[in-house]
Amino acid sequence: MEGALMVGPLRRFLKGLRPADRPLPPMAERSLPCSWVLTGQLAIGPMPRSDRHWRQLEEAGIRSRFSCCYQEEETALIIPAGWRSDRISLPDHRAQEPLLHHRLALALARAEALVTDAAPVYLHCMAGYERSPLLAVGLTARLRGIDLLAALAWVRRCHPMAMPIYDHLVMLEGLLSARQAPGEQRGTGQLDPLPGEERGP
Repeated sequence: MEGALMVGPLRRFLKGLRPADRPLPPMAERSLPCSWVLTGQLAIGPMPRSDRHWRQLEEAGIRSRFSCCYQEEETALIIPAGWRSDRISLPDHRAQEPLLHHRLALALARAEALVTDAAPVYLHCMAGYERSPLLAVGLTARLRGIDLLAALAWVRRCHPMAMPIYDHLVMLEGLLSARQAPGEQRGTGQLDPLPGEERGP
């Protein structure tokens, strides 16, 4: 029932976002357009594509990464020595496969475990538009104790290119609601910006 109540506000929120605002995916010679979502814990963006990108992340203190990409998307990826790494592949707008409830739950749990054990974590998909922001919304909701809409607004504020898929957000809301204890009230999403949370490393 709660998930159904989220449909209207969520649809209105996403309708106000303009796909034309999405920047092009970064070229290997450009800086990685990543963003802190939770300072010292979680940054998100596109897949690193050059040594320069990995150095950029390391200079920000990041040596852990969680990927939402498929194995075939990472054929040219070389992870530097000394990095912690985990990956759960998720579909994007290309619909490589249907997104399954248990798959999203597993990705969220594994990403949260990596943040707990080896923060800060760089959470990425191919372009930083859909899959990594989806998990970032879930992690922000869980770690900050806020609802999905507030978490989505926060992730969009920190990482404006974020455009998670509507149906995937509805599924995520179901996961977050199921984990919420009976009678527990989630926060209203009043988040004070912390230094660095609005810019990438």
